Amino acid sequence: MRELGRSERRLVESWADRALRVQLTYFVDLCARLWFGDHGPGVVLRHFDLVAALLDDPAQRRTGSDFETRCLAAVKELRPMVSGLSRASFDAQDSVVDVLTSVPPLLILGECGSESHFDLICWNEANALAENVQRPYLAARHIASEDFHAPADRFGLLEPMTELAVRYEDRPDEREAVGVEIARELDAFRARAPWPISE
Repeated sequence: MRELGRSERRLVESWADRALRVQLTYFVDLCARLWFGDHGPGVVLRHFDLVAALLDDPAQRRTGSDFETRCLAAVKELRPMVSGLSRASFDAQDSVVDVLTSVPPLLILGECGSESHFDLICWNEANALAENVQRPYLAARHIASEDFHAPADRFGLLEPMTELAVRYEDRPDEREAVGVEIARELDAFRARAPWPISE
């Protein structure tokens, strides 16, 4: 399973023209996972630096989608508050946890409530997959891995994403078909979810 994950990540990270969107997907996930305590703020801030370094790269492919626009708006909002903090003290990094966990769901989903962080992971992975900056297995596994925290799974994604991720891991000959199933399930989620909520 670890080797499969590494292999899938290497593939995603080989998409040089989509590096901005790949790193943006990681960054948004990390902001949401910070709320669950999956890692410290330093991890998020280091990924923020990777995104910021790619913002002005003309070789980066953009979709111009509403989802991409909202993710980039979150980065723009955070930039004056967090730039340079990846090399700062732990106290300085801890001081921006609240903005790192509140700005992305507010600007991407249009809300920031008690259920928003798991929702943001799901929305981020589903849209990143739809815009070809994520792999089906990684999208499913990233959602399924949050089952540990028993989040409010308002859209019933934990069970199917867990089942599909396990099938992808256990049945190499079926991976292409399972990837299609993951994409179909996440497309259906995107169609029925209420986001983004209009202001």
